[in-house]
Amino acid sequence: MGRGRKPAKDLSFRDKKIVERYNSTPETMSRLAKTYGMSKQRVFQIVVRAKKLGYVIKRKELLTDHHDARHCEVCNKIFQTAGKENLVTTRQLAQLLSIEDKICQWHVSQLRKTGYVPKNFATIRSDRLVKALQFYRDHSLPTNDVGRKFGYKNFYSILSYQKKKGINVERGSKPAFMSDFEQEKRTLPFPTVNQTESL
Repeated sequence: MGRGRKPAKDLSFRDKKIVERYNSTPETMSRLAKTYGMSKQRVFQIVVRAKKLGYVIKRKELLTDHHDARHCEVCNKIFQTAGKENLVTTRQLAQLLSIEDKICQWHVSQLRKTGYVPKNFATIRSDRLVKALQFYRDHSLPTNDVGRKFGYKNFYSILSYQKKKGINVERGSKPAFMSDFEQEKRTLPFPTVNQTESL
C-alpha cells in the first residue's frame, strides 16, 4: 500500500506570495530566490507548478520611469557580459541569467537607450550565426571554411553586413566599445555585480 504523501492540490502560503510578487513586481527569479532563501531553479519550479494548477502567470510591465540601470542586478550582469563578449543574442543572455526572454530584452533595451552598451549589442537573432561569428573571430580558418562549417554559403557577405552594422568581428579583438566605455565608467557610478548584491 502506498503511504507516501499525497501531492498538495494547491500552493503553500509562501509559494502563493512568491507567485504574487513575480506577477506584480519587476523582481527577477534570482532576486526572489535570495529573498526567500532558495535556488532560482526552485522559484522556477514553483512558477511552473502554479501554471499547472491554473494560476495566471503574467509579469508586470516594467516602468522606465522607476528603473535605474546603475542599481539593477539584471542590468549589471548584462553589462558585465557585454564587457566580455559583444557577440551574443538576447536568448543566450536570458538563458545565462535564468530570466525570461521578454524581461532580458527589456533590460537590454534600457541599457542601449542610456548608452551603457552599444546600440547594436545583442541585435543578432540567430544563435547559430553568433557561434559562427565567434568561431571566425577566434580561429584562423578561411572565411569559406567557416561558412561551410556552420552551413552558410554566403558567409563573406554576412560578415560584411555585420561589420557595416558596427558589430566587431575582427579576429583577436575585444569588444570595440570597451576602451571608450572604461573611460566613461570613471565618471559614472555604475556598480559591479558584487557591489549590487551588497545593496
